[in-house]
Amino acid sequence: MELLETEIEIYNSKLRLFNWLYEEMQLFYSDLREEINQKGKNLPINL
Repeated sequence: MELLETEIEIYNSKLRLFNWLYEEMQLFYSDLREEINQKGKNLPINL
């Protein structure tokens, strides 16, 4: 049970991070947003 709770906390942390990154990306101009989006796609999904 404890392992499941830890996995859920990690998953929720990742979601918060991705939501924050998305909000930050909205502040950039479209050129920078495309570059950041492209680099983000190259990141491993299991951080």
